[in-house]
This record gives sequence, structure tokens and C-alpha cells, in this order.
Amino acid sequence: MDKKKILTILKSVAIILVLVCFVFLLRAQAYDLTLIPEDQKSMFTDSSGLPYFSEMDSYYNLRLTEDYIDHGYFGDEIKNGTPWDNLSYAPDGRSAAYPPMIGYVTAFLYYLSGFFGDYSVKEVAFWTGAIIASLAAIPAYIIVRRVTNDFGAISAALLVAFAPSYFAHTFAGFFDTDMFNVIFPLLITLFFIESIRLKRLVYRIIFILATVASLALFSVSWDGYIFYPALLVIIVIVYFIASYLFKLHLFKPFKDYPNKFSWFVNQKEIFSIVLIGIISFISLVLIVGFDSLIANIQGTLVGGLSLQDTAALTSNYPNVAISIAELQIPNLLVGGIVGMFLANSGGVINGMGGILSFLGAFAILFLFAQRLWSLKSDDLRTSSKKPPKGKRKATSIKQESKDKSFFIDDDSIGKSGDVYETKRNALLYFTIFAVWIFIAIVAVSRGSRFLAILVIPVSLCAGIFVGYATSYITKNTLSNFKLAVISLGGAFLAAFPVFSITNQYIIPLGFFAALSIASLVLIYGIKGHRSLNHKNKIGTNNKNSKSRFISIRNFVVMLIILLAFVSPMASGAYQVANNVVPGTSDPMWNAMEWVKANTTDNTVIISWWDYGYLFEIAGDRPTSFDGGSQTGDRAFWVGKAMTTNNTDLSAGIFEMLATTGDNAYLALDNYTNNTGKSVEILEKTLPLSREEAKTAMTEEYNLSSIQADTILKYSHPPNPTPVIFVASSDMLGKAGWWTYFGNWDFAAKSSVGYQYLTAQVPAQLEKINSTVSQATITNSLENGIAVQTVVTKGVANNTTNATVKTVYENGTQIIDQNGTLYNPFPLYNKIIIEEGILMVNETVNESGNFTLLVIGNNGTYSSIIMSKELENALFTRLFILGGYGQDRFEMVNMQDGVSLWRINPKS
Repeated sequence: MDKKKILTILKSVAIILVLVCFVFLLRAQAYDLTLIPEDQKSMFTDSSGLPYFSEMDSYYNLRLTEDYIDHGYFGDEIKNGTPWDNLSYAPDGRSAAYPPMIGYVTAFLYYLSGFFGDYSVKEVAFWTGAIIASLAAIPAYIIVRRVTNDFGAISAALLVAFAPSYFAHTFAGFFDTDMFNVIFPLLITLFFIESIRLKRLVYRIIFILATVASLALFSVSWDGYIFYPALLVIIVIVYFIASYLFKLHLFKPFKDYPNKFSWFVNQKEIFSIVLIGIISFISLVLIVGFDSLIANIQGTLVGGLSLQDTAALTSNYPNVAISIAELQIPNLLVGGIVGMFLANSGGVINGMGGILSFLGAFAILFLFAQRLWSLKSDDLRTSSKKPPKGKRKATSIKQESKDKSFFIDDDSIGKSGDVYETKRNALLYFTIFAVWIFIAIVAVSRGSRFLAILVIPVSLCAGIFVGYATSYITKNTLSNFKLAVISLGGAFLAAFPVFSITNQYIIPLGFFAALSIASLVLIYGIKGHRSLNHKNKIGTNNKNSKSRFISIRNFVVMLIILLAFVSPMASGAYQVANNVVPGTSDPMWNAMEWVKANTTDNTVIISWWDYGYLFEIAGDRPTSFDGGSQTGDRAFWVGKAMTTNNTDLSAGIFEMLATTGDNAYLALDNYTNNTGKSVEILEKTLPLSREEAKTAMTEEYNLSSIQADTILKYSHPPNPTPVIFVASSDMLGKAGWWTYFGNWDFAAKSSVGYQYLTAQVPAQLEKINSTVSQATITNSLENGIAVQTVVTKGVANNTTNATVKTVYENGTQIIDQNGTLYNPFPLYNKIIIEEGILMVNETVNESGNFTLLVIGNNGTYSSIIMSKELENALFTRLFILGGYGQDRFEMVNMQDGVSLWRINPKS
């Protein structure tokens, strides 16, 4: 190995180390909770001072990882040979079969951390995602560096590592399998390319095995891994078809080889692809099982792209997938023209790092295609005569030039073998990226969760484009004007995203000025610079001076191009890391510790599914459903219990779910063959006593006595399991979803959701004249329009009134096209409670759709505008009114924004 190649490798290693450290440090920024005021940070950290995790899936992963470290398998026990989770989906629990890689990696890091100090599993898990995700910069850099220069490779590494859909799920405190969803596809791509590209058999075999190993490890890291083997199959098919069209003649004649085995070994594409396919299939069958492999293919490739189908196509119950944000179809772009140059998860273009990266990726595909077309008719019989010794390049330089020649220039192409390798490499890269991007775009059209699949090839292509653009500058003599335009444009594009994270002009303007001045000085400002552009300049010192100057000038311009591409992603990542707020806080955690200390082990926690994972790890009690078991039937029944104004029905639903789970309605379905009828029967009978329910079942619904007894065994269990219902402030904002599921119409297979508009900040009464005091409460502020509650009170404290108005931010009321005041929230009823006493409860307008609830205490008022259907809903009566007007539920613990309720026996 020559000295130059060693230095090139050492330089690349140094760059990679810097990149990994940089992307990790930005992810680590989330630990500081910068957005939260110092005096409130303690509320968002646990007893050890570690911030709570950022979302609830992290707690499920943490609990199962702790299980694995504690007793060697995931879950609480082994049931019939299957790891079983007793805390999820009460009362039966569910399988803890689980992609184990996150547990294996965290366990390894946990044991490794023991050499450096005494760290808990939770502390190690807090940092695991940031560590693993930062390593994704390595294969991204290597893939692109094989094609182009360091500028392109650095760009690709940073674009991949800072991709919004990836970064937002892999900063410190986010502990989920997303950490593997970029690094393994990159490793698979890198090793697959090398297994085909390299000439030496032993190297190809090494990379074939590395490809298979990456696929195998990915299969135990993420349930959606099967997408990438399927993608490879499509890529291979397209590649073979395209190679035929471009007359690459990948399949050499048998007659040129002594036997078929020798022929097979020497067909690089066939040999590598066949071995990868066979070994991968065997490995996946051994690891996940044949049945599981087939199920993954069907579930991920067919069902995974059908997540937006209506509930009518999947179940009689509503499709809970429609409430999951990452399964919603993303916008193409958010933020208009300004948003085109910013990176975030809001739109497809934003998620790719902005319009520059997006266009750069497609531009490089065009250049690949153009390169292929230009070589389509090249004569492969060109002379292979070597150039004179004095003009020959060093082996390492010549090889590097060959690797990059397939779309950059023609300088190193002269022999027929060069043309063949150029066409072959160009076709390979073009096929991989074009097919990957096309398939990923189709996937993204089905849900934003697939943005992480699209961003990988787009980032790699954008990095290659940066490499192409910077190489173009070094290989061509551009005029000063062109260089200045490129520099100023790049400086603006690099500085603009910085404004979005600072909201100050001084920093981005300073950044822009520094880049602009530096580049313009090098282009125009050095004395004697113009003479350097004349070719007739002679003398060794002058030539060296010219070369150094041009190198520095070009370096600065190329650096600006790199920054223009990377700045939106880096700025967006910085913004995410500095706006992290943990997914929970002390009140919720303390409430669960109360549950753990004051309830029996079989007590079931029931609430909406979002916090289910946290309930399980903090309360150590089973839950009705969580983030991994949010089925449509559970969503309907829990939503119904919270939405209905019949507290006996709510209590009956909770006790049925906690004690016998799904058995009652599943058994009824067997008798009625009609889910809607089954639901009707249970809604009618659950509020009744056991005897009354049996009478209704047999007389009104024509069930036999035996059938009724079977159902009653599940719907009215004689010894119901204790239940704790958790009502929390976050459920106010989620009311649109839990009411949607709770109001499901089984005949129409549709529903409507209701909403609460809560006061953002309570307001104090202020005197506006000698007779009236007023408090103005803002319930909503969106797009410059505020919905406000105006409370007026006579100075003599004998009259209180409240109205709702919609105004612009400056306070001006909105007039609609008919000249009347704009009122999107017409009131049906008005309720005013002062000092705990009901002062007003009156119907305002029979045709109104909303109820206004005002609560005053010591001159401070708060209000809630709610859909009138929620006025007497269980959640309203418990969480908002503190249990007022009912006796079936008793509050047993109250924290800030969290209340716990126990079911009382029916009187």
C-alpha cells in the first residue's frame, strides 16, 4: 500500500471520527431540556436527575430490556414456549415476542458501562439511541466517498444523520428501534455494492457475508426489515433488464470457462446476487421462522402500504391506525416558499432537507442517466495500449479515478475495459438509487412513517451531487463572476436556515457576511490576483503561488456549497434537540407510584392508550391497552366509557374489560353474527344488574337462557377486577380521537369527534368602568385568530355573565361576508361555577353546538368551550368537574393535571 493511499485512509478515518462526534453531540443536546425554564426542569426529571423519556414507546423498550437483563428473556414469563407480557392488554396479556436487537445492544452497552462507573439500565438506554444513530454517518460517508470526493461524502453523512424523520426519533432520551432503521439499510447498501463491484473473489465473498449479516441483524431489529430484501429483489430485476438494454453482456459464454462452476464464480453479479439470496433466505428462516417470514412479507409489503384503508375493509370496529400521526399522508411541502429552504418533518420536501437536496438528488439521477446514455454505443474494442511510463498514474490514484469516472469525466477512460466498468458501475448506482427513490415515494404516499426510507437514497444522491459540483469547480476554470454568484448564493442558502432557529438577524447575517467576505476576498480582493489567471505567467514560485491560491479559493467555494446543502438539516436538528420536552413529568409518575403502593397487584389501569407503557413500568400494574395493543375494539369501548353520560355504563365497561377482556363481545358476535347488534346489547345491559341484564338479553334480544348466562359470565363478572381510571389533562386535546372512536356508528361505519377548547392561561377580573369588571380568557389561538371567553361581573358581585367571541390577534372582532360577527362556536348552554357553587346553568340557544363552562375562584377565571355532547360526559364530570353530580367513581389521588378514580359499587 503506497504512502498516498495510507494518508487518504487516515484522512477519511479522521473525518469520520469528527462527523460521528459532531452528530452525537447535537443529539446529546436534548439532555439539557433547553426549552424548559430552569425553575421547572426538576418536574421533568426523575429522582436521579435524568430527564424522563421523550415518548412512551421508550418505556416499553426499557421495561423489556430490563426484563432481559434481569432474567434472560423479554416479558414476565414464558407461557407455552412464548415470552409473555402480563402487564399489556389486560387481563390476558400478550406475546412479548419482540425485535430483540435493541435489548441486546443496550445490555451490551450496560455491561460495558460497568467499566466506567455505576450506571442504571435506564441511564444507558437514555443514550443508546443517540450513540447508535450517530454511527449511521460512517456507511453514508463511505458509500458516497467511493463515488466522489470528501465534500460529497461529508454532505451525505450529515444529511443522513440529521434527517428530520431520523433525528427526531434518535436524540438522547428517545429509546426506540428507529435507531436501526437507517444504519442497517446503509450497511446493506454498502456491502451489496462492494460484493458486486470488487474483482477479487475473496473480497466479494467477504462482502456477500457482510450483506447477509446486515440483513440478519436488521431482521431482529425492526419488524419492517422485509422492505429492504424486497427492495433488493426489485433492484436486481431492474438491473438485469437494464444491463440487457445497454448491452453490458453480464452473462459471459460458457465456452470461455473450463466448467460451469468456474463460469458461475466469474460472473460477478450472478455469483454475488445468488449467494446473497440463498444465504439470506436460509438465515431469515432460521432466525425468524418460515411462517413469520411469510407473515412479514404479507404484513409489511401488503398491509404496511394499506394503513389508510377504512375500517370497513379491516374490521367492524374503527381503524385505530387513522389516529396515529406517523400513519397520516404527509404534505408535499409546509411553509410555502420559505419552507422550501428549511428541514423538518412537516412535508416531504422539508423532510429531505429542503428543495436544494431534493433537486440535487434528482439532478444526480439525471447525470447518471445521461452518462449511461452517452456510453450506450461506446466501442468496447478500443485499444488497450498503455500510455508512456512518464504519463502513467500511481495505482491508488488510477483506481480512485476509475471509481469516480463513471459520471464525472472521461479522462481515465480509454480502454474497452474502462468503458465496460464505467457503464457497469454507472448502471449499478443508477438502478439502486432510482428504484429505491421510486419505491420509497410510493411508500411515502401511504404514510409519513416511510419518510425515513426515502431520505436515505435522497441524502446519498444529494451528497454525490455536492461531490460532483465541487469536483466541477476544481476541474474547470470558472470566471470570477460565476464563482462570486455561486459563493453568494450558497452563503445565503447556508445562512437562511440559521435564522429559523435563532429568530435574530445578527447571527445569520454575521454568518452570511463571513462566508461572503471570505469568498469575495479570495475571488477579487488579493493584489495581483488577476495576473494569476493569465496562462503566460512563468516561474516556479509563481506557479506554486497560483496553485496554492486557486486551491484555497476553490476550497472556500466548495465549503460554501457543502454548507448550503447541510445547513437546513443541521439547523433543523439543532432546533429539535433544543425544543425537546419529555413525554411525561413528575405528576404522572408520582400518580403511578401511588398506584403501585396503594393497590393490589391485579388492579387494572384504564385510560386512553397513549400512556399505557408508562403506566406499566411506573405503576407496575396491567393496563387495558397501550401503544402496542391499541386495537379498534378496545379504542371503541374505552372511548365509549369516557364519552357517555351514563356512569353505570362506564363502570360496567371498565369492569368488563379489566376482568374478562374481549370475551363478552366476542362471544356475542358468535351468537348475533353482527357486531353492531352485539354492541347494542352490551350498551343496553352493562348498566343493569345481572338479573336485569339477563331479562333484557332473553326478552328483548331473544338470546337463550344458556347464551345469556355465557355472556353474563363475561359482561357481569361476580368478582370484578379492581380498576383505576386515569384522567389527565393531555386527554383534553385528544378528545377529538377518543370521542370519534367512542361514537362509532357500526351501520354507517363512520363517526364524529368532539372537542374541548381549554383556557390557555386563567384571567383576572379587571375593572373596565365603575359598574363592571371583566376577564378575557383565550381558549384558542391559531393562524392569528383567537377564540376568547369574556367574563363580566357587576361591581356589586351580584351578576356574572360570559360570552364567546372570535377576534384577530389585535383584538378586532371578525366580520363575516354577511356583515355579521363571525362565530364558529355558537353556544347551546352556559355554565358558571363560582367558589365551588353553581351560579348559572342555562340554555342559550337550542340550535347551538357548544357548551361554555366558566369556573371562578377569588376573582380568577378559567373556561372551557366544549361540544355540547361532552357537557355530561364521564370525562367532563370526573376530570373537569372533580366528580360533581355522580357517585359511581371516587377520586383516590390527585396530582397536577392527573386524577385517579376508583369504581364504587352500584347503590
